[in-house]
Amino acid sequence: MKLQLSTRRTIAASLGAVVLVLAASGCSRAGAGTDSDTMQFFFNMGADTPQYKVMAKIVDDFEEQTGDKIQVTAQSTNYENDMKVKLAANNVPDLFSTHGWSLLRYSDFLVPLTDQAWAEDVNPALDSAMRDSDGQIFAFPGETDTAGILYNKDVLTEAGIDPKTLTTWDAFDAAAAQVTATGKTAIYSSGKDQGPAGHMGDYLAAQTYSTAEGEQMKDGTFVQAPFEQMLDRVQQWREAGWFNKDYSSASTDDMARALADGTTGFELFQTVLLSQALTLNPEANLGFMPLPTTGDQKPYLVGGEGVDSFGVSKTSTHQEEALAFLDFLAKQDNAAALAEATASAPGLTSVKVDFGTVADSFDTYVTPGTTPVQPYFDRVYLPNGAWDTLIAVTDSVITGQSTVEAASTQMGRQYKTLYGQQ
Repeated sequence: MKLQLSTRRTIAASLGAVVLVLAASGCSRAGAGTDSDTMQFFFNMGADTPQYKVMAKIVDDFEEQTGDKIQVTAQSTNYENDMKVKLAANNVPDLFSTHGWSLLRYSDFLVPLTDQAWAEDVNPALDSAMRDSDGQIFAFPGETDTAGILYNKDVLTEAGIDPKTLTTWDAFDAAAAQVTATGKTAIYSSGKDQGPAGHMGDYLAAQTYSTAEGEQMKDGTFVQAPFEQMLDRVQQWREAGWFNKDYSSASTDDMARALADGTTGFELFQTVLLSQALTLNPEANLGFMPLPTTGDQKPYLVGGEGVDSFGVSKTSTHQEEALAFLDFLAKQDNAAALAEATASAPGLTSVKVDFGTVADSFDTYVTPGTTPVQPYFDRVYLPNGAWDTLIAVTDSVITGQSTVEAASTQMGRQYKTLYGQQ
């Protein structure tokens, strides 16, 4: 296995130095370029992440069993922009991470995978995110991405809170006040790293738009009132003093540590953070819950195609080998390891996963399939490139540097600019 490592850190928390990862996987750095007999795999997680460690071992095992060679380029925060450049230059890797966009952004560049043996086992919850109108699927799903509100159960118990009762925002706000009264941080987030503020905005916006308003957004009209409603909630949390005081300097490493150490009650982020927190403290009593709602709406999870989803380029000269690698990923041990690395449900219904201490949350909210799953707001309703703006405007409200109206207006301007470029 040949590796090219990005020096940029991923938004995910570190599990250790890259040298340890490489030692564990038996891999070495690429130093002499590439050759035509080697598959190129562009991987969107940095070398210090759980996903990378798992993937490194899988690639090593595949190479040993088949004799095929794969060069993995591990990237993190610049992945999306680098991928755009590769596509524009017609320099598409044989294999690459589709990171939630196999259908909406990359399907024209990918080999349809519907006829692969594992495709019939793809979790139906992924159909709306990953299948086109003809039922075609274009990526192997390493996990079913479902997210909500992460929590430390011991912190909530100390505050007299049962997370299963937090089905409305009024109940959640009351719980946040109770956690604060114990001296703990109610809602911990990160302003230093890209992502957490955007995820907060993404999750909260998923329920503020009606079906009709969502269709307007898809058709090029920015509907501002529901976006302001989302940011109003963020502002209320800031005014109540529920965010961590070190928000601006805190990293996602710190988010994982706060969950692990029991210094916070809640966090709004992907379940991969639970995996990272449990690495820091295997005894931590953690879980996740759906996002509360208002009125008669049902609590919901947010989700779709996960970051560990991988497609094969239409222009690849190694299609047969690349498809064989996806078949290898679909094997029970490999597919389970990918899902467990992100503390996520597997992308294939045939795969069994040990969720450990967070099994109760999965058994309650994911496995039965009765909890509604809303798609990520930005993937459905915002134009390509708007994710960075969503991060910026949500962050500006958390820090108090912008009003809700000004932040929403900024989002609207950027929406119109980017929509016109599509």
